[in-house]
Amino acid sequence: MLSSVAFLSSPLLLPSTEWSDYRRLITIGLGFSLLGDFFLIPSQREFHGLHSKNPTDKSEGKSELQGKVSISFQLGIVAFAAAHIAYTVAFLQDYRETSWTIFAATFVGTLVAGKWLGVIYPPPRSSLQSNALDLDITPDMKPLVSVYAVIIGSMFAAATSTSPLIVPTDWLHSRALGAAMFVVSDLFVAKNAFGRSSASKSRGLIGMFVGYGLYFWAQMVIAGTVPA
Repeated sequence: MLSSVAFLSSPLLLPSTEWSDYRRLITIGLGFSLLGDFFLIPSQREFHGLHSKNPTDKSEGKSELQGKVSISFQLGIVAFAAAHIAYTVAFLQDYRETSWTIFAATFVGTLVAGKWLGVIYPPPRSSLQSNALDLDITPDMKPLVSVYAVIIGSMFAAATSTSPLIVPTDWLHSRALGAAMFVVSDLFVAKNAFGRSSASKSRGLIGMFVGYGLYFWAQMVIAGTVPA
């Protein structure tokens, strides 16, 4: 949460007093991300599993957790979807040039990859051709997750297909870098939340390091695209 507050403070504390539409939209996106981070904080029950002196009760409790997604997690998805919409609008309205061919190719490619990995309406069984992440998304969650995949795919496409009016960094494609890292970090979230092997909610150190690292780096890069 402290990191998210720091990212949000970046556009808020710029020396310039002029609030462009781009600065305003990125700030809104970072604000919704902060809200999403709060909703996605796992409870002790979710993070460590159930603690019981009776092994049978513990096993039964874990089975109850499998496949269930809390209301807080669903609100987190909605908050991040709103953040991606704000980022998408920001990228599309602040451009020197836009390649709609790149936009379409990136958008379609992202959705095809999402279907292959199992993020979009995964089949019951995993294979190399479909549901490669072996996700088990409950029927009531499939529409929400699929809509979120479409929204983040649009954000990624907007980031890769637009060139900013003002480049605040030495690298022209910083938008695309931030968006790409955000997309990959969300795959770690999906695997942890819906993966069959993640039913016990155990956190691997490597997964935490890579997933959180990519997410926080993505937010830092996106916040840094706001010109001073």
